[in-house]
Amino acid sequence: MNITIIGAGAIGRLWGCKLAGKHNVQYWTRDHRRQLTIHLSASEATQHTTSSNTFDFEANQETFLARSDLVLVTVKAFQIAGAIQAARPHIAPQATVVVMHNGMGSQQTVREMLPDNPIVYATTAQAAFRPSEDEVRHTGIGPTLLGGITAQGNRLQQLGQLFDDALSPCQWQDDINLPLWRKLAINCAINPLTALHNCKNGELALAQFDTELTNICQEVAEVMTAEGYPVAGSELRQQVDTVIKATAGNFSSMNQDVCHQRQTEIDYISGYLIARAKAHQIAVPCNQRLWQAIKELEKQYHDQ
Repeated sequence: MNITIIGAGAIGRLWGCKLAGKHNVQYWTRDHRRQLTIHLSASEATQHTTSSNTFDFEANQETFLARSDLVLVTVKAFQIAGAIQAARPHIAPQATVVVMHNGMGSQQTVREMLPDNPIVYATTAQAAFRPSEDEVRHTGIGPTLLGGITAQGNRLQQLGQLFDDALSPCQWQDDINLPLWRKLAINCAINPLTALHNCKNGELALAQFDTELTNICQEVAEVMTAEGYPVAGSELRQQVDTVIKATAGNFSSMNQDVCHQRQTEIDYISGYLIARAKAHQIAVPCNQRLWQAIKELEKQYHDQ
């Protein structure tokens, strides 16, 4: 297949290198470079599945994008509209568009911007980190889940195998909203706390965070249940604890965004939860406080 990846962040680079084993891959980026070199390396957690390699990709080739069978969008949630706007004139109406980002809330925008394309959403627990401009390090292994959000997208179960062949484990989901909500719960718990306390994920296992993590999960569970996905707060907490342990040595994406004074995805994580809670008249004070604290942090460094 011809695959264009929109966005050359850590996750986009990881998937590009993995998909390049069987497919023709190019990148579509905000700059106008025509080539992109990526050095993929393994960490202690991934050395049995990832070997170090250097990949050379074409970039920003309009003719390649126009004949792409699959467009994988891996930019941050708040960048989705701008990225699709720039690429849309060259995306064929039959091309499958797969959107992979943290948080929720961009689905309606994507459907409206690409009304004719099959659209699939994905959530991944694969972890990657960019220690330098040209390097991406595969730092953690976890499941990737895909599912359609349009009628045409719902018929693309074979994508589960395509992504699994590139970077296992991957599975197709008949209702992608459930895993998206479960990932949102993890992000609501881990991302803002690690950003505010400037700590690795594993430090959230300390007793000082116990009550706050429980409260976050309970609030998310109440909203998920109102949305039609009944779950207990204790079940979400167990899921969060598992991720904290599995990614103990990693810094969350929001931690890194705050460290580098970049805009975070808080509005699509805690902010999305707050919006849905308001729609159901559910109070979520713990998540509200974390959202406010991150917004204050962003304001501080934007004002400097």
